Amino acid sequence: MKQLLEMQSVTIGYANTQPVLQEVSLTVAKGEIVAIVGQSGSGKSTLLRAIIGALPAGGRILSGKIMLSGRDMAELSSTEWRALRGTRLSMIFQDNGAMLNPIRTIGSQFVEYMRAHERSLSKQTAIQRAKEQLEQMSLSEPERILSAYPYQLSGGQRQRVGIAMALTFAPELLLADEPTSALDVTTQSHIITQLRHVCARKGTALLLVTHNIGVAQALANRLIVMKEGHIVEQGQTMEVLQHPQSDDTRMLLESIPKLGRKF
Repeated sequence: MKQLLEMQSVTIGYANTQPVLQEVSLTVAKGEIVAIVGQSGSGKSTLLRAIIGALPAGGRILSGKIMLSGRDMAELSSTEWRALRGTRLSMIFQDNGAMLNPIRTIGSQFVEYMRAHERSLSKQTAIQRAKEQLEQMSLSEPERILSAYPYQLSGGQRQRVGIAMALTFAPELLLADEPTSALDVTTQSHIITQLRHVCARKGTALLLVTHNIGVAQALANRLIVMKEGHIVEQGQTMEVLQHPQSDDTRMLLESIPKLGRKF
């Protein structure tokens, strides 16, 4: 399987502090779904932000490389980063809906997002594509949603709008940072199902950070377990869950919440 993403012995730190990530190496193949689990503070979110070039102020890669399709991402210019984000590489946040502008309709924001990446796109074409994206996320009445303001939608609807926007340009790699943790179990189930179907249909690779073993089990081909900035174990999801090889992994898996229902 051809590797899309490669992290090679990456160490990330902030000024005058211990490294947040230490010698982290992982791969994600084209079309693969990989989940990262670990307690708060294990470095999971930092890892995703490093990949998309959005480390918080003061954060930097101290050593190692992050490669996308064989290209060292540290060599990308600011222009290349702008072209990459939202197209080949996209990200879903824990509360994507909170990133929506509360005083603008969903449709106006969706159109602006698409035309920022594809300037020649007409408003009419953009609206039609937005409807199609919402339908793919099983959002009924897409016209109503596009004419609504964020506060007029439920949390699950806002999150699905955010996911639909992130998937607009069929990214090669989708990063997801706790995309269902703020939602009720039923809505989590719907979103996980849609993510799985969309990734399969479009051939999108997904690197998912989650506290929830049920979500990881439902989605991921492979599972990576992190603790205190290190990868302590990785392998096929069910193999790691059923036969953890280290005491650290066993303790982490016992401490991480498990979702009661299957997706």
